[in-house]
Amino acid sequence: MKNLTTNMMFAAAALVIAAGAAQAQQLKAEVPFSFQAQGTVMPAGEYRVERLNSHNGTTIFKVRNVDANRTIVAMPYEKNNAAAGDAALAFECSGGHCALAKVDTGDGSAYRFPTKHAKGEDTRVAVIRAVLAKGL
Repeated sequence: MKNLTTNMMFAAAALVIAAGAAQAQQLKAEVPFSFQAQGTVMPAGEYRVERLNSHNGTTIFKVRNVDANRTIVAMPYEKNNAAAGDAALAFECSGGHCALAKVDTGDGSAYRFPTKHAKGEDTRVAVIRAVLAKGL
């Protein structure tokens, strides 16, 4: 009986882990310009952006440039509700510099990231459509 209980606990734990992995969501986007995120300059190219939830409920994003095989971790400062629909990455650009400003996951959540711009410079927004990358 003890072995059966132990085996059932392991099976339940494996099911919980598998369910969590199945819910992992990666966005795929082609960013045609370099940008800054979390103080790091990232090159233009194909990106995979994955939302990760920590044990304490904090949301962080893994931002990976597929072409350069370079990854950073970005932590949003704000989460907003958004209309469910197309996923997108939004960048704030001023002068010749762009910074990751927002990730809209397409499931009704939008996350904002800190950006820095020179005072008095005009700022424009570039929005890059992202698609859900399944099984990657």
